[in-house]
Amino acid sequence: MKRITMGGQTVEEAVEKALARLHVPKEAVDIVVVQQEKRPFLGLFGGKEAIVEVTVSQPFHCVESFLKHVIEQMNVRVHLACQVEGDRLVVLLSGPDVARIIGKHGQTLNALQLLAQGVLNRFTDRPLHVVIDAQGYRKRREETLVRLARNIAKKVMQTGQDISLEPMSAWERKVIHAALSDNEKVQTFSVGAEPHRHVVISLKR
Repeated sequence: MKRITMGGQTVEEAVEKALARLHVPKEAVDIVVVQQEKRPFLGLFGGKEAIVEVTVSQPFHCVESFLKHVIEQMNVRVHLACQVEGDRLVVLLSGPDVARIIGKHGQTLNALQLLAQGVLNRFTDRPLHVVIDAQGYRKRREETLVRLARNIAKKVMQTGQDISLEPMSAWERKVIHAALSDNEKVQTFSVGAEPHRHVVISLKR
C-alpha cells in the first residue's frame, strides 16, 4: 500500500501536492491530517505548515483514472466500464473506435493491459490483477487459439515434427498451453525472449 507524508501552507495544498506526487485521483486515497497549519504570530514567527498523510486505499481507482487518461490522449471514441471481481479489476471497452484499441491480434489491447497492471503494481503489494476486454475480443481470440492449438497438435502427431507458433503474448501462450495440457501425445513449451517468445508443440518422447 502506497503512503506518503506531505506538507503545505494549508491542508488543501498539502493534499494536492501529495496527489500530484502520487499521480492518483482524490477518490483513490485516504487522508489523515497530521498537523493543521498555524499562521505565524504577527506574520513573523511561530507559524507551522500543514502536514498530511495520504494513503492509496483504492488502487483500482488509480488504474481506472490512468486508463481514462490514456484513452483521452489516444483521441478515440471508446467507453470504459469497470467492475471489481474479487482480486481483479475487469475493464470492458466499447464504442465506435474500439477496433483501434484492440489492434492487430490484440497487440494494442495487450499493451494497454500490461501498462495498467504496472500502474496497479505501483500502488499495492497484494496479488491484484487487471483484465481489459473490448466487445468480447478476448473470448473470441481464446476460441480461435484453442482451435489453432488442436489443429497444430494433429499435424504434429501426423508428421512427428515440432511446430513453432508465431510470437504471442503471455496470455495467449497460456491459452495454448491450457488447450493441450490434457493431450497425452503432445507437449508444449515456450522459447525465446519477449517480444518474440513463442510456443512450440512437439511429440512427447
